[in-house]
Amino acid sequence: MTSIDAAKVALVDRALRVSTAVVVAVGLALAGVAARDEPVELLFYFTVQVNIAYLVVLLAGCGDRLRTALTVYLVGTALVFVLVLANPWSGYAMVANPDARGTISDAGNLLLHAVAPPLAAAQWLHRRPRVALRPAYAVSLLGYPLLWLTVILLRGAFGEAEDRYLYPFLDVPRLGYPTVALNALLFGLTLVLIALTAVRLTRRRCDGLSGGPAG
Repeated sequence: MTSIDAAKVALVDRALRVSTAVVVAVGLALAGVAARDEPVELLFYFTVQVNIAYLVVLLAGCGDRLRTALTVYLVGTALVFVLVLANPWSGYAMVANPDARGTISDAGNLLLHAVAPPLAAAQWLHRRPRVALRPAYAVSLLGYPLLWLTVILLRGAFGEAEDRYLYPFLDVPRLGYPTVALNALLFGLTLVLIALTAVRLTRRRCDGLSGGPAG
């Protein structure tokens, strides 16, 4: 790669990183404004936690494995948002809940769920890890979502607020634990499939760089 090519690659990477950071920061700010009466409640949402962590990674320049994990989570939340939460035919659409609506809330949701994930994926594809990831890494990414789910279910079991389970597909009183467990399993499988795709892409990149199969 020539110095000019390297400069172009660096420029594109910087543009993607800055644009993604701006989108995430604005989305989080709008979400915070929309939830100004319950700021602590906002921090329990999986999407908010992942976006905060991803913004820190973008600004601090953390390692490829962490960046990959957060990108997988962001893409997963985007799929859930588009196919489930924002889909009036899914049965779990949050658009049916008037409390979840509002211009500021909608704008924040759009940025965090529909704009930031594609930008993060583009940035990851443009600067894929130089070391090939293994399938076991994809499975290990279930650790954080499982911990988050445990906290949410415990919080819901001992809480009294109607929306204490945060997401309609985790609403134990309405759905029961078997259905909630099935929904969680489907989300977990979705994350693993996305992560395995990322693993495959890193191995293909390393194959191309080395001229032979990755170890």
